[in-house]
Amino acid sequence: TRENLDPDNNTTLIPALRRDNDEVRSVLTALAVCHTRGVPVDRSALLGRTDADAADLPTYRFQRETYWLTADGAAAGDVTAAGLEETGHPLLGAVVEVPESEEVLFTSRLSLATHPWLADHVAAGTVLLPGAAFVELAVRAGDEVGCGAVEELVMETPLPLAEGTGVRLRVSVGAAGEDGRRTVRMHSRTEDADASWVRHVSGTLRPVSTPGTTPDTTPSTTPEAVDLSVWPPVGAVAVDPADVEGLYDRLEQAGYRYGPVFQGVRAAWRADGAVYAEVALPDDHEDRAAAFGLHPALLDAALHAADFQHRADRTGAHTALPYVWRDVTLHATGATAVRVRVVPTGGDSMTLHLADGTGAPVASVGSMVSRPVEPARFAGGRAAEHLLRPDWEETAPAAPAALDHVTEPVTDSVTVSVGTAADVRALAARGGGLTGTLTVELTEPGALRDLTGRLLAVVQAWSAEPALDGTRLAVVTRGAVAVAPGEDVDPALGALWGLAGTAQSENAGRVALVDIDDAPSSRTALSTLVPALFAADETQAAVREGRCFLRRLVRAQTPDEAPGTRGTPIGDGTVLVTGGTGSLGAVVARHLVRTHGVRSLVLAGRRGPEAPGAAELAAELEAAGARVHVLACDLGDREAVAGLLAGVPADAPLTAVVHTAGVLDDGVLTALAPERMDTVLRPKADGARHLHELTAGLDLCAFVLFSSAAGTFGSSGQGNYAAANAYLDALAQHRAARGLPALSLGWGMWAQDAGMTAGLDATDRRRLARDGMTPLSAAEGMELFDAALRGGTPVLLPMKLDVGALRAQAAAGPVPPLLRGLVPRPRRGRQRAGRAPADGADALSTRLAGVGAADRQAILLDLVRQEAAHVLGHSSAGRIGHGAAFTDVGFDSLTVIELRDRLLARTGLRLPATFAFDFPTPVTLADHLNALLDPGTAEDPLLDELARLEDLVAARPADRAKDTVAAARLRVLAARLSTVAPGPADGTDSIQTTLDTASVDDVLAFIDEEFGIAGPSDPSRAHE
Repeated sequence: TRENLDPDNNTTLIPALRRDNDEVRSVLTALAVCHTRGVPVDRSALLGRTDADAADLPTYRFQRETYWLTADGAAAGDVTAAGLEETGHPLLGAVVEVPESEEVLFTSRLSLATHPWLADHVAAGTVLLPGAAFVELAVRAGDEVGCGAVEELVMETPLPLAEGTGVRLRVSVGAAGEDGRRTVRMHSRTEDADASWVRHVSGTLRPVSTPGTTPDTTPSTTPEAVDLSVWPPVGAVAVDPADVEGLYDRLEQAGYRYGPVFQGVRAAWRADGAVYAEVALPDDHEDRAAAFGLHPALLDAALHAADFQHRADRTGAHTALPYVWRDVTLHATGATAVRVRVVPTGGDSMTLHLADGTGAPVASVGSMVSRPVEPARFAGGRAAEHLLRPDWEETAPAAPAALDHVTEPVTDSVTVSVGTAADVRALAARGGGLTGTLTVELTEPGALRDLTGRLLAVVQAWSAEPALDGTRLAVVTRGAVAVAPGEDVDPALGALWGLAGTAQSENAGRVALVDIDDAPSSRTALSTLVPALFAADETQAAVREGRCFLRRLVRAQTPDEAPGTRGTPIGDGTVLVTGGTGSLGAVVARHLVRTHGVRSLVLAGRRGPEAPGAAELAAELEAAGARVHVLACDLGDREAVAGLLAGVPADAPLTAVVHTAGVLDDGVLTALAPERMDTVLRPKADGARHLHELTAGLDLCAFVLFSSAAGTFGSSGQGNYAAANAYLDALAQHRAARGLPALSLGWGMWAQDAGMTAGLDATDRRRLARDGMTPLSAAEGMELFDAALRGGTPVLLPMKLDVGALRAQAAAGPVPPLLRGLVPRPRRGRQRAGRAPADGADALSTRLAGVGAADRQAILLDLVRQEAAHVLGHSSAGRIGHGAAFTDVGFDSLTVIELRDRLLARTGLRLPATFAFDFPTPVTLADHLNALLDPGTAEDPLLDELARLEDLVAARPADRAKDTVAAARLRVLAARLSTVAPGPADGTDSIQTTLDTASVDDVLAFIDEEFGIAGPSDPSRAHE
């Protein structure tokens, strides 16, 4: 203890520490005194270990955050604990027998994280599980039940594998028939909670024939035995090594992109209509072959050898994939290199023999037939899972218990109509503390800039007036959205729904959006609908002939017809791609050439041939057989667009338009100005209008507009972008109502960090992931592009939703109204005894009731730091320092809005949009919340002085020596404030006296500061 401390020998501390935990406080106090008096402390003696044995402390106290790599989540575990049996196979995790039958079920999970070598198998831009892998699975499943020969295996639907997610695989083997044969089926589904099972394979297995026996008299296509012991075969002519080396370049031009694992062909020969080849796995993959019967990459590479015998002109053809395998027999396992004999047998059929380096048989395939497959079919119906469309759910709104009205002295009516920003400011000038709903009606057609400018001005004026903080805003349009199929709309009015949607995102719970028709009953229904929308936390509705509808997103259904509309293939003429040299435009251009066989392309953009990568892209597409024109064009200039269309080659008339052009100029609504609106509207909305008007007389087969989900959801910080994209959606509906081809694709988030996704930082992506949005790869995007072309619906949203994240969101609170049709409400169980209610405003009030001022402040400070950490995606509030400025730890205008909305949900207090500037640190914001919740704290002069002191500290130059003294004195003051006992009457104080009455937390904080251990109170080291 302090009383028996010998300054020359600190070992007396050790018995005190080990003897009784009650002495810990005294020991910590003594350590603090030792440090302030310059007494050295031998930590190795204190801890009973050497410095070499000591582990580093975590950066922040009590923070539990893992920094090392963790498994994908699909790593092999103890499947026997779940009552299953392990298979020992790399692609099959477990097997279980079905009781009272002879059926067997295999189960597994595949992903590019757990099986990265599968990423080397790409067809038409999509990673697919190889057909050879299905064969391997069938053989392994058959071995389990004594039916190791594949009689027939039909590939019904390819199985795509996407980055960042996995698929659940099931292989089911039926009971044996009288002849010993068994059926085999293979299904998969994505990891979305509501995903459906897709069947990929069906077939028949039979027992392996032993020499001298035949299983039955059924005709077999099993090839005769082939002797491959003499190598190369006598009379075979070697294929030019340069031709062998160029094999995979040629296959890539045909739509197949194989990585190193699948590039197995080493040499080839021709003889008597057959191809002989040497095929091997790469050296770094050989050790994995032993776990397979026949490694899928080895069998798949054997098929590539057929290219040397019959190299058909694939120009314009679709990607061909294995379709039917017959009479597949595995003779030996674990091969790493094989000799191959491939014999084309007409059309897209071939037979194969594989042998090892001695000529001993490894495998034989009686027949393998391939067929062209549309890339849009790769998902086998899964495209529809990520393809959404707007729908309208009829509802009967119930008026809230109390009518919503603007309080006196303004009016006694239910709502107050405002037409301009001046009306809003005049209303605010009539008195503070107003509540109720302001309504702005924009129901008459007008110019795009005029309509969006008027709404923007109203929203900005409404947001800027503190007197209107208690009011809500209803935006009413007429003919802006289509409720019934074929209903016509005004695109300029449609743009208002995007802009108003952003106002909803930036002002949670305060903005409603309603579209009406001309029926008098609709006007009557409006008076009860608006209050009901706010009461039900709904955001977007429409009224048709007095009937009310809520906007929802539902899964689209796509037919199986080939891409294109009006019966004309998309590739018969010239396709114009605006923004064609940009990130998405280039993806589309490659897809059109490689998959759709387009042979004439016009790529238009602001810089044309001068755009980065334009020359390389054109050369790549021309090498694939397309004629490419890269032209500069300002799409906002009607005459320039007319000149662009006039330049389309006469021998290949324009048959399709894909409008991907667009730019960003992000900013919250209060920061937008007319010129910033114009920056975004000009290339996207004006460009689309010019293309629509100037091609109206052409016989187009497709008119595709690349919109964004921002136009439907209303994206915070992107009011101009949301308006432009909502205009595109409305334009597509307008064209469809006139019988013109039209498709607007409201894309979700893309994976590539380029183009319009380049502005998303890690925080933005984490926020979108929490909201259930996952990125689309280029391959997935083009798969959805093809599916949408077949859909026949003018507006579709290709986007990947993480249903699990949305379900978690639904469990914690409401999901966005647009998604409520996709995510059912979770079953609400009874609250368990002793459990506190969810953290909301009521829960916070209960928690604050009866606590002292210091604890009250601590609770609110913790609340602010927790919510700030959540918004920024940190796992611990320790990453947010007490006095750290919000702008210094990563907050921007968008994350500030999210923090404001989260604090509103937790406290019930609505903060001004400028709160992050008015109260720039967690401490000052917590003080403000405390003052609002308990007005008695608002006049405390000590808090004003602390605020001034914080400013002095923020401006203080770095000086460690001075800072240490200042910090010590602040600790003394903090300790004095936290105890009931007053300080000495003479005003003098010392560290020792203060520590006598300090709490354990105060002492720990003091030690942290003085020993240089960074904690949450040290924002200067928050990056650690």
